Amino acid sequence: MRKRPTHSPSGSALLMTLFFSSLFLIMFGATLSFIMVQHKAVAYEVYRAQGTSIAEAGTNYYRWHLAHDPEDFTTDTGTHHYTDPYGGVFGTYTLTVEAPTSGQTTAVITSAGSPQESPNVESRIRVRYGKQSLTEYAFLTNSNVWFGSTEKIKGKIHSNGGIRMDGISDSLVTSAVESYICGPEQGCTNEVKPGVWGSGENPKFWKYPVQTVDFHSFSVDLENLKNEAIAGGIYLGDSGSYGYFLEFHNKGTLTISSVTTVYPAVNAYDGTSWITVANDKKTWTALSGYTNIPLPSNGLIFLEDDTWVSGVVTGHATVVAARLPDGSYPWADIYIPNSLNYTGHDGADELGVIAQDDVLIPLRSDDTLDLNGAILAINGHVMRYYYSQSKKDPYKTYALRDTIKIYGSIISNGFWTWSWVSSDTGPVTSGYNYTDTKYDPNLTYNPPPYFPTENEYSFISWEELERNQE
Repeated sequence: MRKRPTHSPSGSALLMTLFFSSLFLIMFGATLSFIMVQHKAVAYEVYRAQGTSIAEAGTNYYRWHLAHDPEDFTTDTGTHHYTDPYGGVFGTYTLTVEAPTSGQTTAVITSAGSPQESPNVESRIRVRYGKQSLTEYAFLTNSNVWFGSTEKIKGKIHSNGGIRMDGISDSLVTSAVESYICGPEQGCTNEVKPGVWGSGENPKFWKYPVQTVDFHSFSVDLENLKNEAIAGGIYLGDSGSYGYFLEFHNKGTLTISSVTTVYPAVNAYDGTSWITVANDKKTWTALSGYTNIPLPSNGLIFLEDDTWVSGVVTGHATVVAARLPDGSYPWADIYIPNSLNYTGHDGADELGVIAQDDVLIPLRSDDTLDLNGAILAINGHVMRYYYSQSKKDPYKTYALRDTIKIYGSIISNGFWTWSWVSSDTGPVTSGYNYTDTKYDPNLTYNPPPYFPTENEYSFISWEELERNQE
């Protein structure tokens, strides 16, 4: 009698064994492949991070270079080794530098960094450095200042003297003094007041004492500006008359005229004494060859005489009025009787106004006056004199104006004002009833051509560029 075997191999069991073995091998291979891909990705990210650090080291190095030689943008570019603390080569960075264009202050540094272990992995960054300008302030002065209750300021305010703030401000209001003697020009009787005080809003923004803004560190080399204007701008010597009238046109052109007559002299108070002034132009004649001409290539216009300025600016320009050699003649003034605007407020248009002495709003100014630009009085004042409203004065109708609007920066070495009052709580009796100042954020690191700046470069922006990978 035959018996069946208790156990016997089965074809189906063998197939199952092969199936699971194959499945295991596939899963193992996939897992191994995944681990390898992840390892490679992690390694790449490590190398990329190292490349970014190396690239940043390159930009830091070139910032150091500019700190020691701020006018050299060619030496030390190209490829450099980046070493570890033990002197071994950790990687390389390659530098390219774009120098500031003529009259500007922003340098662009591009650095490409690669680690030594994986030289095909490259990280690229671009950093902008610029020389900070006086135009970082909406208002800056070297003397005491009073903002009245009808004045609005958007942007930073700084005085190296004391500030009476009765107006509205939305940013820092800083003084370089802890206290000062407040005199009659600020509605006081020679009282000791804090560096910043008054009835204005947002006292949380008031800071004093802070570091003095050294006007001498922002010195304007008038001889150099004259030479730059002769080389690539517009230069005119003494007008032989009352001065020049420069009018900007919104097509990127300008016209320069000779002022042939002015209105009769009037009495005015300049904050210190009564004086006689004749600063309202009456007639003028366009100079031959200077009608509707384009803005100069470097944007610089240097006039060795008193100058009237108005119009609409399209492009980049700086107007300088100065008699040289400095100190040998009466200093030159700039007068702004009519609105001075930009075509747009996106940074494409900008204007600098630099007077050797005063920048003045004359008697016969617009009732509503717009001023766009960075306005600097090197040795004098940015102001409008006090003109009487007395019935005895034939010009009384011009004494009181309505509104002045500033878009940019006002920088006055001496006393500044647009408005005069009879008492600290009284109405405006001469000048502009209302003032509205707004800071132009485009001016801080992109000031008008040849506008004074600090000597050192400061960080502006950092961006990572598209990168290569192995």
